[in-house]
Amino acid sequence: MVRMSALVWALFSCGAATAAAPDVRTFPENGAPSPATIGDVAFLTGHWIGDGLGACAEEVMSESAGGQIMGMFRQMAPEGGVRFYEFYTIAEHEGSLALRIKHFNPDMTGWEEKDEMVTFPLLAIEGTTAYFDGLTFSRRGKKGFASAVMIDDQGVVSFDMRAAKSGESCS
Repeated sequence: MVRMSALVWALFSCGAATAAAPDVRTFPENGAPSPATIGDVAFLTGHWIGDGLGACAEEVMSESAGGQIMGMFRQMAPEGGVRFYEFYTIAEHEGSLALRIKHFNPDMTGWEEKDEMVTFPLLAIEGTTAYFDGLTFSRRGKKGFASAVMIDDQGVVSFDMRAAKSGESCS
């Protein structure tokens, strides 16, 4: 499993919502990604707002196009302003799915090197929950969404979200 660096852990260490956190799984030794297509995770699409890391967090997942779902995440800072952004895709890869993500500071300088990204291969899809290696997305009915990520074996950071209302955003 690809794990985030200690620097990322420091950013996450402020604490996050823990209510009803989804389970986070990792590949067993010699584990293989589960067969899947992009249509199998269409239930994740939407605009979600909630709590995480002590402030408002916002996640947007587009409808699939060209065999990929495009995603954006924005984490606000408790004192106001943006803490960081994430841009990612969920795409078909070798008969399964992989989530590839890049992180950015508020000024859009990247955390990863230019040609590098963090990759989370798919472990399983169960109902409306997608388990990637160290990252979980879970649709909770029509208006709920939760995610959780394992960071450097130091713990799980979770986000509890709801469907955003039209025109709503973190402020």
